Order: sequence, then structure tokens, then C-alpha cells
Amino acid sequence: MVDASAARDWVERAWAGPRSVRASAASQEPLADHVPPLQMGRDLVEDASKKDDLSPHQLLIRSFLCTPFLAYAAALCALLITQGWSSGAAGLLFPVGYVMLAVLGLEMVTGSFSVLPIGMFAGRFGPWRVLRNWGLTFGGNLAGGAFFAWLLWFSLTKGGSAEAPPLLDTLRQLAEKKLAYHHYGLRGWLGAVGMGVLCNWLVSIAPVLAKASRGIPGKVLLMWLPIATFFALGFEHSVVNMFVFPIGMLAGAKITLLDWWLWNQIPVTLGNAVGAVAFNAALWYRTHSVGRKSVEVR
Repeated sequence: MVDASAARDWVERAWAGPRSVRASAASQEPLADHVPPLQMGRDLVEDASKKDDLSPHQLLIRSFLCTPFLAYAAALCALLITQGWSSGAAGLLFPVGYVMLAVLGLEMVTGSFSVLPIGMFAGRFGPWRVLRNWGLTFGGNLAGGAFFAWLLWFSLTKGGSAEAPPLLDTLRQLAEKKLAYHHYGLRGWLGAVGMGVLCNWLVSIAPVLAKASRGIPGKVLLMWLPIATFFALGFEHSVVNMFVFPIGMLAGAKITLLDWWLWNQIPVTLGNAVGAVAFNAALWYRTHSVGRKSVEVR
């Protein structure tokens, strides 16, 4: 005869066992859309290797196509300002351009300022490969920005035969404002470097933050945060300026090529590189990596 209490205990264990196992497994399983910083660093090393594998032809095309999406976003913000929006509010919409270029896999030198050194620190390639990528991407971004500026100006003014719309006047004023550093001499030049550092500490963290999510909605939200913040605060981004200055000059801004490069493009690019390499590639990545030996070297 079967003992009733023993049978009851067996049934309870049979029901409780699977549930407790499932509960234990669920408590140990990480969130489906969450990637911890250590794995983010490893994924960025792989991204850096993929960027390093791109041919010059691929780099130039992808970087040429990149800047117009930032230019679209900058023009959108300028249009909103023309229509009465504050610059801070309009800047919150600027990330639409970055999201599009990121999803399309295009190349922006300010992002590479962070990603490529991470691959170098992991031992995947040397510094000359980093400089090769930066040089080609910078050149492609510049060509894309200048081309889009000419295309937008030509289209809006019918090749210069029609009066410039208010949008172009706003962009002209923006370009002239970005040269205010020259009024302060060396301190102004260093101020432009600082504005570049502050900018790309944020902008170049966007591809890093995107690695924290596996899904597109999560990536978009995470990228939106630093990009909207930098633009709303008015920091200096070298790739955006590759569009702003050409379109401003075409719209009649009193700016020379020497003014543009000496008092903005050069110091801002330097600051963008320092902000990305120092704070994101060197400090952030180093603190979340376990050393070169943890990453397979090709």
C-alpha cells in the first residue's frame, strides 16, 4: 500500500522542481537586449578590424556618402530655427542624420577616432593603419560635405539666379558665428580645440553606446542621446563643419578658405581626435578590457 504522505511529497517535488529550475535559469539569464561593457569592447574590436579591412575605394565611397546625411540634419535644424524654434530645441532633432548613416554602415571620421584606436589597443593592427583610415575617411567626408553644399545651394538658388531663401541666410550666419574664435587669438584657437574635445567626447561615444543594445530601437535611442546633446549645446563637429562652411561661403558669408581651416577646421578636428582617443578609446575601453591577451590577434 502506497503511503499517502510520501505520494503527496513526490507530487509537490515534481511540480516545484521544474518551476524552481526555470526560475533559477531565468534569474541568471541576461536581458535579451542588453550587452555588458566588456562584450561591448570586444564587439568594437571586431568593428575596428572590419573598418581596417576596407579598401581605399570602399572607405572613400562610404565616407563621401556619410556627410550628406549630417548635412540634411543640419539643414533641417537651420530651417526650424528660421521658423522660430530655439537652437536647443532644433538640435534635439539633429540625430536623424546620424541614425541614417549609422544604419547604412557609412564611415564618419569622428566615429573612427574612437573605434580604430580600440582595435589598435587590442593589438589587431598598428598606428599607421589607424592614420590610413582616418586620412581616407576625412577626405571622403570633406568631398561629400562640399558636394552636398553646392547641390543644396544650386537647387535653392537655381544656380545663383534666384534670391537665396531664409534657410541659406541662417546657414550663412551659422558659418560666420563659427569663426568668432579668431577674435581671441591663441586663446580663441585653443577654445576651438576645447569645443572639439567636448563635442567628440559625446559624438564618438555614440557607436560605443550602440553596442549596448542588439536591437535597432535600442541602438537608435542610445545613439540619439549624445548626438542630440552635443548639437543642442553648440559644440564643434569637424564633419558637420565640412558642410556648414562651404554652404555658408556659397550663401555669401565673408569667409576665406584660410579663415575656415585656420580658425575652425584644423583646431576642431584636432579636438575631435583628442576627445575620442583620450576619453573613449583609451580610458573607457581600457577600463573594460582585460588586456590584449584576451583578444585574438590576427
